[in-house]
Amino acid sequence: MTLRILFLGEGSSDDGIADHIGAIAADRGVEVTVTNPELGRLEHVGHALTDKLAAITNLGGEYELVAVHRDADSMGRDARLAEIGNAVRAHMPQVVHVPIVPVRMTEAWLLVDETAIRRVAGNPNGRCALGLPPLKRIEAIPDPKAELKQVLSKASELTGRKLDRFNRRFSENRRQLLQRLDSHGPVAGLPSWQAFVGDVEAGLAQLGC
Repeated sequence: MTLRILFLGEGSSDDGIADHIGAIAADRGVEVTVTNPELGRLEHVGHALTDKLAAITNLGGEYELVAVHRDADSMGRDARLAEIGNAVRAHMPQVVHVPIVPVRMTEAWLLVDETAIRRVAGNPNGRCALGLPPLKRIEAIPDPKAELKQVLSKASELTGRKLDRFNRRFSENRRQLLQRLDSHGPVAGLPSWQAFVGDVEAGLAQLGC
């Protein structure tokens, strides 16, 4: 039996998380299909999680598990967990849910791999110091998104208009970094990544997988 998983992220640059969910399931020998709907193409669907879940329910989608990504931001992990749990129980009470809540922002996960950063920046052989924070400090960075933007700019070693054009592609660069993230590499040492993997595994276990 193939397990049907619904993934709801905050934007298209989060699409790589769906791939990692599939990889975690594969590591357990579980066959899954992960649906990542482009709800932005539908009219009258709000940005709130409850609006997205209501739209999916109205479309008749059927899933065994729903995985929801929300950055903790200033709310904190516990508040996000409650928000996700309440929304899923209101619209899909029969479906097991998995919360995906990085500390502050997903960008913290993307600051762990210098090689991937240089490649995505289009300068894989660059030698300039990027000033990446040590692993133990990454989840304490106040604004990981700003940090990642700065690091990518440094890694590109571009200047002037070329740098301006590069910086405007931040969302795409972020998406590529997330897709290339080595789940068994340094990120595996971050507590929020460990929580992500543990929550997905717990959700699969609830379904007997």
